[in-house]
Amino acid sequence: MKGIIVSGSRSNIENKRTLSIFNIFLLQPFKTGLYGFAAFFTVLILTRGITVLFGFMDSYVVNIDDVYFSLLGFVLVFLIKLLENIKSSKNKKLSSL
Repeated sequence: MKGIIVSGSRSNIENKRTLSIFNIFLLQPFKTGLYGFAAFFTVLILTRGITVLFGFMDSYVVNIDDVYFSLLGFVLVFLIKLLENIKSSKNKKLSSL
């Protein structure tokens, strides 16, 4: 009985592939996008705090515009990671041919 290979079911393999695609093209870019949002928001909060400490502003207020600007950071980092993943998956497909 040597040489017999038992493989998983086809649906199990397809489910793993679907989860892998979901992870690579949606979940990873989303997580890195959240890091981008947090980075932009942190920089905005710190600069607001510094301007209040030096007396350039009277009060410490976070506006909705700051959140919108931080969303720009989310979108930029999300797109960068998504394009990196697309490029690497395309290179893997080309190298396997």
